[in-house]
Amino acid sequence: MRRSRRGVPGDYAARIARADHFLATEVGSAHDPLLLLRTMLGHQALRFDQPTAPALARGGYGPLLDASRATEEIIAEVPLAIAALRTAAPAPLRAAAGTLLRMAASELAACVETWLDDLALVEARLGFWLHAAAGPVLERAARDAVVAEGWNGGACPVCGGPAHVSVIAEESGEFMAGSPRSLVCGRCATAWRFSRAKCVACGEDDSTALASYCVEHRRSARVDVCSTCRAYIKTFDLRQGGGRDVVPLVDDVATLTLDVWAREQGYSRLTRSSAGV
Repeated sequence: MRRSRRGVPGDYAARIARADHFLATEVGSAHDPLLLLRTMLGHQALRFDQPTAPALARGGYGPLLDASRATEEIIAEVPLAIAALRTAAPAPLRAAAGTLLRMAASELAACVETWLDDLALVEARLGFWLHAAAGPVLERAARDAVVAEGWNGGACPVCGGPAHVSVIAEESGEFMAGSPRSLVCGRCATAWRFSRAKCVACGEDDSTALASYCVEHRRSARVDVCSTCRAYIKTFDLRQGGGRDVVPLVDDVATLTLDVWAREQGYSRLTRSSAGV
């Protein structure tokens, strides 16, 4: 039987438990980013329980989020996120936090609006803090969103963010159905179906241009690369050993060595991990 994916919008408990597992059992370059992620998740879990959420346009295609209302809420969350995470953050992120706190209200609003429209247009260290602040706001919205049937674009149907990671599910249980692939948004944790044999970044579907790489001791995590646009996405295959425990947005941070390998080969990623690296 196919198990439901953990870490869906609002499921901070699963992400916190998975981060705690890695912090207790793993050492190496991912430890500090995991510790920062764990601190972020604890803060976001507390903020998620606030009573308001952005209005959504129910049904249809494209982002469902009311971006103007989301902007107001995210702005209010920025100083709270900075206060909760600043001591756990490395110096470059602390400096970026100071930059945000010194912004005039109109400047901060423009920064948030730009990040919601296209996070690649905001400097990555500033983007880390906007991500930390926006998570509870966007996940509250995503929890209640009604995504149109048949949506198969490369961007999130709820908040419009780029795909962060992908997941290959266990067998569907339907005859000849195979194991479907889903993309996961790093901003609001929404998941949606996407073709198994297609580049998320450019839409390339020529199998000779697509390849996958993993390490032997952790075959449930891999990078899928495209030679046409030189982009990659990290994929978690729940059919592989250890796959049943995967929480995608946390396992992403625990497998930073795959990002290092991909970048050394000249590939680039659409987004940074939730820990800002």
